[in-house]
Amino acid sequence: MELERSDRWASIEKLLELKKRIEALESRLGGDVYGDWSPAVDLVDEGDSFRIVIDVPGIKPDDLELEEEGRTITVAGHRDALEGRYVRAERPAGFFRRMLTLPEPIIEGQAQASLKQGVLEIVVPKARGRSVPVE
Repeated sequence: MELERSDRWASIEKLLELKKRIEALESRLGGDVYGDWSPAVDLVDEGDSFRIVIDVPGIKPDDLELEEEGRTITVAGHRDALEGRYVRAERPAGFFRRMLTLPEPIIEGQAQASLKQGVLEIVVPKARGRSVPVE
């Protein structure tokens, strides 16, 4: 039996809602992700620093927070939902918080962040041991 066109759309909407619920559950259980949604993150080791790249389209710099503590970088933000009656909604909205534990110590207070075309880039220098002269 072939589904009616409206039945297909209703089925797709139910699947999308189920996907959102599964993602929300994964976020709660994941430990490093909190909020209504989770932006994609890349972490790159550049030798003397880490580069963190986060996709946050539609978010203004004033709607982002960045904290560093020990080896942990926390990025939080908020994206408002669009006004009006949605016909289709795939872009997440609301609050997010990502906590990234870096594999090596960092120099606190030295992170540099920039937001360009919806991509947040954070460069954090690694802490290196200092040489101790032997007398």
